[in-house]
Amino acid sequence: MSHRLAIMAFVIVLTASIGTAVAARSPISILGDDEFTAANGVVSGNGTAEDPYLIAGWEITAGSDDAYGVQIENVTAAFILRGLIVQSVSDANGAGIRIGLSSGGRIENCTVHGSRNGIEIISSNGIELSGCVIEVNGRGLRVEGETGEEYEHSIDESNLLNGKAIVYRTGLDGETLEEVTTTHITVAASRNVTIRKNNVMNGDGITLAFVEDSTVIGNSAGRTNPVLNENGIQLYQSHRNTITANYVQNTRLAGIQLSLSTENEMTYNRLAVDDTAIRLVASDRNVIRWNEALGCITGFWLTGGSEENTIEGNAIEGKALPHVDSNTKAGVVLESTRANVIDRNGLSDCEIGIEVHAAATENRIISNTVVAGAYGMSISGSFNEIERNLISQNSRGILFPETFAETATRGNSIRENVFADNGNHVYTNFDSTGNVFSGNAFLGDGVSLISDHGSGNAWSKGGVGNYWGDEPVEDADGDGIGDEPIRVYPSAVYDESPLAEFDPLEAGIGILSTLPLETVTIEREDGTSIDVEVFHAVAGYERWVGYRGFPQEFFDGFPGILFEFAAEDQLRFIMVTVPFDLDIAFFDAEGLVVGLASMEALNDDFYGPGEPAQFALELPSGALDELSIGAGARLVLP
Repeated sequence: MSHRLAIMAFVIVLTASIGTAVAARSPISILGDDEFTAANGVVSGNGTAEDPYLIAGWEITAGSDDAYGVQIENVTAAFILRGLIVQSVSDANGAGIRIGLSSGGRIENCTVHGSRNGIEIISSNGIELSGCVIEVNGRGLRVEGETGEEYEHSIDESNLLNGKAIVYRTGLDGETLEEVTTTHITVAASRNVTIRKNNVMNGDGITLAFVEDSTVIGNSAGRTNPVLNENGIQLYQSHRNTITANYVQNTRLAGIQLSLSTENEMTYNRLAVDDTAIRLVASDRNVIRWNEALGCITGFWLTGGSEENTIEGNAIEGKALPHVDSNTKAGVVLESTRANVIDRNGLSDCEIGIEVHAAATENRIISNTVVAGAYGMSISGSFNEIERNLISQNSRGILFPETFAETATRGNSIRENVFADNGNHVYTNFDSTGNVFSGNAFLGDGVSLISDHGSGNAWSKGGVGNYWGDEPVEDADGDGIGDEPIRVYPSAVYDESPLAEFDPLEAGIGILSTLPLETVTIEREDGTSIDVEVFHAVAGYERWVGYRGFPQEFFDGFPGILFEFAAEDQLRFIMVTVPFDLDIAFFDAEGLVVGLASMEALNDDFYGPGEPAQFALELPSGALDELSIGAGARLVLP
């Protein structure tokens, strides 16, 4: 039986039980107590708690200009909606039934179908919802309020959204909600709640409103069908919660959204092909750490005056799969926000890696690896610190986009970054001033890749300029600073104190430079051993980065990388943004070598041992033979 036939059969039984025939009519709009009239569908009652106004037995078909099938707002009288059929409400901002600024109403055994959105209850108190069937392709049940009390409605699991029971809870303290398959979960005005391992697909997702000190862990949300859903997981005025290890896919808005929420932590979530992976609106002191965003149009977006948030140790891939086109327009967006820290994130294949809008100020962008995009960073804001990042293989490394005198990009510190293999390293706009570039390494074609059009931007500070790759610099006194200025070509500005040398091990080469440097031992089959200096990559974002975008100019003599995984697995490595060949050795949980491979630069093949491994050691091409690391070798476990 089709959904429509099932709904109609249900309604026929229902209307027979209440003794009311279904009659067609136009939408109902009641915007005050005096509008409860027969013309507006009232069939009985006087609006008291003992004898509520009853609106029952109508089949309401909305026209193309109708935002609502039933709209009741600004009323204090008691009312019941019973046995209504509402259909064809197509307005994206509308709903089949809307209750606003009202109290004491009941919605019983009503059906909304063939519409964009179902039922919404806004800034109301004590609404009861039971036995309703909602079949829509957009938002099913929307509840909003300015206080926790405005979420304290009676909405039980006799209500269905797209064939599954709606889960709506308020006033919880210490309870666990787990392993439910549904299309809607709301928890409101609660604390110390655990929401675990639920499947909330193709509907409204998971909403927390006025919730504190709770955990949302191991859930699935989003969509597998082309429904017009909104956010996968959303928090509203909710504080000190942990959102961890959830999988959110293909949401129309955000995978995870926080509004007016503080001191929450979002960790280890996997967000795939969402419009925005995580969005913060007017939310402060939250932590976004160790998440993975794949193929989302925007990775992380901070707006609405959000302050003092930390985005740390995440991986943002523009491609959901290595062999598909990039979907990501921006990896991290800072819009009307201040004093946030963007630290040790990996961004690949984004049209813009990190985008700082004009109203974004006093943010710190440090130790990120930004590779293979159109623009590594786009900076319109002021007084931001951009330090120790690797900006590589982008069409343009850093862009100050033209503002046409509407705003000025001023006072930013761009310090100790490495620019490599970009089509153009830096472009500053005509309305930029007081920005300082010092201690950076510009590799490749050197000064020909800099376009400084601003007034008063500086290319050295405190006697420290920048390193210009192969550009000859004379340093007669050996103090590491060139004796003569270098012209920043084609701009008519100069680096007064160019660096004569640059130590890669002391440099800020993005994430890789933040990894611990260790010495590991490899025991050979013949009983001899060798010590190898390596960066030790354990966290997910550390393993993600490897040598992505690493400048070939700095690779000679640079340490290897030891990748450590939590357990044995079928490991696969890819070289798509690594500009030089590598050797790799794979080891199992006991440290025994289980595979060896030579990996070619800049290709999208996968390399793996063919059997489970827990460790992988990357070294320069030819190093395995040179060091006699082969069959029978064993890694002395760190």
